[in-house]
Amino acid sequence: MRGEVEIWRGGKLLHKEPNMLVDGAGELLAEIMTISPSLSGVADHATSSILDASNYTIQAISFGTGSDAFTSDRNAQATYAKKTTGIIDLFLDNALGEDMGPIVWTTEEVGIHGSTSGSYYPEVGLPDSPNPASRVLEENTSVPGVLTISGVDYSISSVFPGNGQHVNFLPSAIGSGMMESTIFSGVYSDETLSYPSALCLVAGSLGAFPVGSSTQFAMDRATQLLTFPLPDTVEDYSLTSIRTNAPDRFGFFNEVSSMDVSGFVNMVMSGSPGTTTNYAMSSGASGLCLSGGCDSTNSGIVEYSVMLAQGDVNTVNMYGGIYHLGLWTIDMKQSLLNGNTPPFAFSILNNPRKYKLFARKGFSKNLCYINDHDHTKGMENYKDLTIKWRLHFI
Repeated sequence: MRGEVEIWRGGKLLHKEPNMLVDGAGELLAEIMTISPSLSGVADHATSSILDASNYTIQAISFGTGSDAFTSDRNAQATYAKKTTGIIDLFLDNALGEDMGPIVWTTEEVGIHGSTSGSYYPEVGLPDSPNPASRVLEENTSVPGVLTISGVDYSISSVFPGNGQHVNFLPSAIGSGMMESTIFSGVYSDETLSYPSALCLVAGSLGAFPVGSSTQFAMDRATQLLTFPLPDTVEDYSLTSIRTNAPDRFGFFNEVSSMDVSGFVNMVMSGSPGTTTNYAMSSGASGLCLSGGCDSTNSGIVEYSVMLAQGDVNTVNMYGGIYHLGLWTIDMKQSLLNGNTPPFAFSILNNPRKYKLFARKGFSKNLCYINDHDHTKGMENYKDLTIKWRLHFI
C-alpha cells in the first residue's frame, strides 16, 4: 500500500509527493484481522455495530504546522494571548460595545501582518520531521495565553492543551460550549471581563479557522471580532468593511459544520463515480470526500479530497500556515473508553469519534504561502485549494 498527495489550485497542479504511513495504519490492519465476527450475533446494537466497516476506514483529515507557530510573538495566537500595547483592551471594548478609541494597528503593536505593505509570513520554526511512530502531526502545540479572572491568572493551555494540529473554536457556539464546566465558564459574571470578550480571547488564541459566509455578524459582536484578516486600523473595522471584503474572510469548514473543535474534518460521503447513472460526487467544500476506482485503469485506488476556501487558507496562514496533513481512522478503543458506543455520529463540539493517525504528509513549504506582486498584497488574492490524497492498494 502506498499513498500520494496532490495540491491543486483550480485546474493547476501545484505539488505532488508521496505520503508516509505511520504505525497507526498497521494497528488498524491488525484490528481488522483480529476483531471477532461473533459480535454480529449480539442482540445489543451498540455491540454489534463495532463490526461496522466505517469504524475501520479513513474518517477525517486535519492540518498542522510547526510547534513554534503556537508560541510565536508574531502569529495570530499572540495577537489575542498577549496583554500588550492595549490591543486586548481594544477587543474587550468592542466586545462590550463600548468606544474603541483611536488605536491604530501597526506592525510594531500587533505583528499580525508582518509587513505594513505586504503579505504575512508566519513564524513556524522547524516542523517535526517524518516519523512513522507519530501519533499526532506535531508535538508541543499548546498556546501559552493567560486569562486574568478576579486577579488570578489562568493558563489557557491548562484548560485547552494543544493536540498537535490547528483547532477550531468557531462559530461562537463551539467556543462557548467548550468553556462550559471550565474555569472560564463563569467569566461572564466577572466585573472586569465579559463573557463575549473572554470567548474572543480564547477562540482567537486557539482557533485557526474563520467563520462561514452565512454567519450573522449583527447578531453576535464577539463573532465579528473573530473575522480575519484583521484590518489595518480601527477605522477600517466596521460591519460594512467586513461584508465588502467577505470572499477572502470566510471558510468552508465552519459554513458547512464539517470540522469539529479539535480540527478534524469529517468524511461526508463516498462512492464510485460512473457506476450509477447521473452519479456525481459532492464538492470537497462539503468536507472530506472518498471516491473509488470503477474501471481497470484505476481499480485498487481510493481518493480522499477536500477543499479549503480562500478564507480558510488566508486565516490559517496567520496562525502558522500548513506544513502537515493527516488522515485519521476511528480509534475504537479510545472511543469506547470515553463512554461512547457505535455507530459514532460526528459532532462539531462533543465529538464521540476519537481518532488514530493513519498517514501523515509533511511539506517543506507552507501550503498557505503567497507572493506579493506590483505592490499588491498577496493576502488579498488567495484562491481555494483542493487536496487530493490517493491510496494505492494494488
